[in-house]
Amino acid sequence: MSTEALSKLWAKSDGTTIREHTDRLLENLKLLRKLYGDLIEKSLEPENREIFWKALELACEYHDYGKMHCWFQKKVGNPEFKKLKTSLPEVKHNLLSLAFLPDIEDKTIKTLISLAILHHHDFSEGNTDKVEQALREEFGKNLDFNYRKLLKQQEWETIRNLEKKEGRKFSRFYTLLKGFLLRIDHASSSKQGASVESKRLIDNEERVKNYLAKKNSQLNDLQRFVLENRENNLLVVASTGYGKTEAGFIFLKDKGFFTIPIRTSANAIFSRARAVFSEEEVGLLHSTAPLFLLENSEGSRNFDKESIVSDIFLTKNFAKPLIVSTPDQLFPFVLRPKGFEKFLSIFSYSRVVIDEVQLFEPHTLGFLVKAIEKASQIGGKLMVMTATLPSYVRRDLKGIDFKEGVFITQNVRHNIKLIPASLTSEEGLKLIKKLSAGGKLLVITNTRTKALELRKALGGGKILHSWFIQRDRKEREKEIKDFFDSEDKGLWITTQIAEVSLDLDADFLITELSTADSLLQRMGRVNRRGLKPVKEPNVYIFTEDCSGIGSVYKKSIYEITKEKLIEGVIDEEWKLSFVESVYSDLESRDKEYMNQYEEAKKYIDNLWELGEKFFNKKEAQRMFRDVISEVVVPDTFRNEVESILAEYIREKDPINKLRLFSDILGYTFSLPLYSGVSLRPIKDLKGFYWVDGIYSEEVGFVEKGDGDNLI
Repeated sequence: MSTEALSKLWAKSDGTTIREHTDRLLENLKLLRKLYGDLIEKSLEPENREIFWKALELACEYHDYGKMHCWFQKKVGNPEFKKLKTSLPEVKHNLLSLAFLPDIEDKTIKTLISLAILHHHDFSEGNTDKVEQALREEFGKNLDFNYRKLLKQQEWETIRNLEKKEGRKFSRFYTLLKGFLLRIDHASSSKQGASVESKRLIDNEERVKNYLAKKNSQLNDLQRFVLENRENNLLVVASTGYGKTEAGFIFLKDKGFFTIPIRTSANAIFSRARAVFSEEEVGLLHSTAPLFLLENSEGSRNFDKESIVSDIFLTKNFAKPLIVSTPDQLFPFVLRPKGFEKFLSIFSYSRVVIDEVQLFEPHTLGFLVKAIEKASQIGGKLMVMTATLPSYVRRDLKGIDFKEGVFITQNVRHNIKLIPASLTSEEGLKLIKKLSAGGKLLVITNTRTKALELRKALGGGKILHSWFIQRDRKEREKEIKDFFDSEDKGLWITTQIAEVSLDLDADFLITELSTADSLLQRMGRVNRRGLKPVKEPNVYIFTEDCSGIGSVYKKSIYEITKEKLIEGVIDEEWKLSFVESVYSDLESRDKEYMNQYEEAKKYIDNLWELGEKFFNKKEAQRMFRDVISEVVVPDTFRNEVESILAEYIREKDPINKLRLFSDILGYTFSLPLYSGVSLRPIKDLKGFYWVDGIYSEEVGFVEKGDGDNLI
């Protein structure tokens, strides 16, 4: 086909021609090689490095030539094809594109390029008749035998057959080839014509030093350890408040991802990263990140609609040199969803910090360990940071060649008192009233129902749990933070959401007994800096009639925790050994729990051995997170939400649409499926549901029937 046709026929519905779109890809390929080529090449065998770039260039050049087909031109609205009348069948463009690929001396490399072009969009394997007819009648081309074979075989089956035939491995070469083609194509397809990469992150250690100097501080032993060993995979166990975040920033030189499971924590780390580096260098990636960016930019003098849209797109396409994200944005690749190569290829030249791994359920931990293994195998550098770590995870990580460092603060922060009674007993209520009169008291229950019962027994009080709508929850979180930053005395009642998502420093903690790792997280909200005396107890743990055991918390871990917990002053070293001891016993006493972890790993091994794709990206994210909740709106707010929704549907401007969606989200919260509350879909808002019940700003949402008992 002539060069003239490529310059006239459309690749996009906005009139972008195939030649213009292809040239964008080639420019982005040059940019990728210029910025990160040296790191990418380390993942390839020396003899394959130059041919790889040539193969990627050919894939970029020819990937969309099939869009010259008359049916595609009609579909994208090219006016010359409006009145198209033809007997030709409609065929996906990627099935036609590889017919234009020129001969290459190395037939194996040509096969790999053909596969990448063929599979850069989905199609159903098998039927070649329509492809042959379209090629022959419109372009005068025929299917050769190899072409037919590629159309009929599954993608990774072809790779396996090639490896058997030639006795050498092509999986890594192909993963990078297809992964980079997808990334470059997605970036080049944007309306902004975005770059696949923006810049390389440099001088990390100097920038962290400058940030610390402004706070009258300098690199500590943990941060120096990371600086000296950052060419290794690192496993860092460190006490709360030891400077893990800054250590992570030092590790993430060149190209980095900082992951943490809680969105509010990710938002906080993103803000800190922008203080260390710059706004242009740092992106935020999680399900509500665009809303956070919008809310935190509109008050700025530099607020610009186009820059916000561009920032969101660059981050979504991983073009920023440092991205703070939740793990579900990166690691579901291990479940091999369609296009998983795009994610895996990024790890070939990236560094990843994985923070707070103790928060994951056993099956997710199993998936995560295998994701770490795959990322490491393709050339990525990884740093796992945590305050506590189960022994079985440590063993598996050491098998992936992690260098370990343990950093424990010498500050003694906690003195425990065990109380063999229920939190809502007379003894519990008396203690709560006494301590709240003498200082700032944080009370943490295992469940929302228990928190509400306690509030009613006390005759009122400030409460925070996860069934507040987002708008009210934000206000509550600000109130609780302001209270614990003040000199006031009193109390707040919360559920386990206080464990990780809130940065609080209480004088006293009263809590139900939960599990070892959860308890230590809760203790981290008391005497955080270790500056207060610990002669008297500051942590009171009620050990009987505890809520949520068996539903929220695993019963076996709870029971072992109860056996091993001690009273009195405890230091950070004891805490680490305590968690180690609990999980060590768990391995022998709860086979079901350990099976969840081991079966998850085995599932991934089998999936990769089969070498095929079974999920789309959203399904993989859902399976990775084990999502068991739905986004709901209390029916109380129906009129307000329906009014905003009608405006949202009409709105065309992307920023205004984002604002309206943010307003809708303000009326939502996540309802666990096990709650048994009936839901009704919200029309025109997929994935959102109405829920009937009682709602108030003071206590949040309560199911119908429980209102009198809990309010």
